[in-house]
Amino acid sequence: MQKLVNGTSIRYIVDLDKKARERVAEARQEAVRIENEAEHKKNKMRADYHEQAKARLEETERSYRSEADKKIAEIETEKNKKIQAFENVLSQNREKLMNEVFEAVTGAKRRN
Repeated sequence: MQKLVNGTSIRYIVDLDKKARERVAEARQEAVRIENEAEHKKNKMRADYHEQAKARLEETERSYRSEADKKIAEIETEKNKKIQAFENVLSQNREKLMNEVFEAVTGAKRRN
């Protein structure tokens, strides 16, 4: 009878050990699955953050570019006004200026 109890007890212990090993294997598989899932989520979060940052940078760049273009246009308009005013003054005083320059360089009055 003792042999039967010992044999049953050994089988019971072996079965418990087998079940324990299976649970450990399942736990390891679950740990690997969780780790892979966490890595996937981390990569997705990183990619999402990168896309959001890129979109914000593009929007900021468009905003500054628009502002800069407006200022450049204003400067161009002002420059063109000044050039036109200078050309008008030059056109009105061309002969006088030519005479003054000629006299300053040669020391003599220019013949017309």
